[in-house]
Amino acid sequence: MMQAIGRHRALPCRKDFLRTFSTHRFTPASASWALRALRAMRAMRAMRAMRAMRALWALWALAAALAAWPAAPARAATPIPTTATIPVSATVARGCQISGSSQTTGLSFGMLDFGVHSPVRTGTHSVMAAGGPGMQAQVLCTPGTTLQVTINAGLHASGAQRRLSNGSQFIPYALTLMAAGTPALLPNVVANMALGATPTALPIQATATFPGSGVGAGTYTDTLQVTLSW
Repeated sequence: MMQAIGRHRALPCRKDFLRTFSTHRFTPASASWALRALRAMRAMRAMRAMRAMRALWALWALAAALAAWPAAPARAATPIPTTATIPVSATVARGCQISGSSQTTGLSFGMLDFGVHSPVRTGTHSVMAAGGPGMQAQVLCTPGTTLQVTINAGLHASGAQRRLSNGSQFIPYALTLMAAGTPALLPNVVANMALGATPTALPIQATATFPGSGVGAGTYTDTLQVTLSW
């Protein structure tokens, strides 16, 4: 159970020592040996505890050092390209503008003025609608839009015949929309007109027929209503 190493006697393991310690009858010599063995065991425990404590201190120091170590800079994430579409649209309404605005009342499409004639004038006389610079309304339409022009019979018509009036006497006249190529612009009949890319005044032409001496002196007038649609 025990063997000598050099001048020193080997110490028993704890289990054997306890078994021996519990069954042995001590003599002064054996008691001294047992006391030395017990001290040696305590010293071994103290050494093991010291080594364990040193190991714990070493681990704590390592953890503290790692915590104090500056962290490596975070690597920027590689951007992932994303492709998307953005719808872009614009709508141009089909239609026309009159004098650069959407005004529908208070407009002037010019004046048909046949001028002054002798009391015995016969035959026809034609004039274009005009109103002086900046006074005649102009029309501008989007490309491909057809302007529809309608003119009523006036205030003194006889059937489909428009007439200028001086009370009880009349001078007949007719209208033509020159751009439409129509021989006559009849009352309340739609005439289609294609306009260019620039604002254009309505090309209305009037032709009066003077009967001669049967017409009295005075001013002959009429009023027409023009309707535009598209």
